[in-house]
Amino acid sequence: MPLFGPPNVARLNALGKVEELTKVTRYKKDPAVAEAARAALTDMLDMLIESLADKNLRKVLICRDALKAIGQPAVDKLTFIVERGHVHRRQDAAFTLGFIGAPDLAAVDALVGALRHSDPLLRMIAAQALGKIGDPRARRPLRLATADENEQVVKAATKALKQLTA
Repeated sequence: MPLFGPPNVARLNALGKVEELTKVTRYKKDPAVAEAARAALTDMLDMLIESLADKNLRKVLICRDALKAIGQPAVDKLTFIVERGHVHRRQDAAFTLGFIGAPDLAAVDALVGALRHSDPLLRMIAAQALGKIGDPRARRPLRLATADENEQVVKAATKALKQLTA
């Protein structure tokens, strides 16, 4: 970002600078500039979600931050993936919903549904995400998950329940 004047969102967008655009979404001097950066990131939503599966951890972390900055459009897309995506994409989406932490009704419902999926890793990640989100509607499904056949799911559900009561 330049030392003088507002960040050039159009240039950052043209260069595909996701990390810099994410920083600009927190630009307090001019809310219109921050909103323009958020809109530019929203245009990259599909690419950002695809990048969650990247092997480059730094890139994944940058994409998670960008998805959090995007807000509700990212939550909606991630929720859809948790409900209908391939199991590995569901895992990535569930983890990212927990990272975002938005107590969106549809997201919580999708994560509760994921607690009943056949994949134990997805069930564990969904329990963790529900704990991070902290929505009290997840209390009963998490209690049921403490009786899961998989020990890691039980641990995650127990921890999530503690986070809900804290």
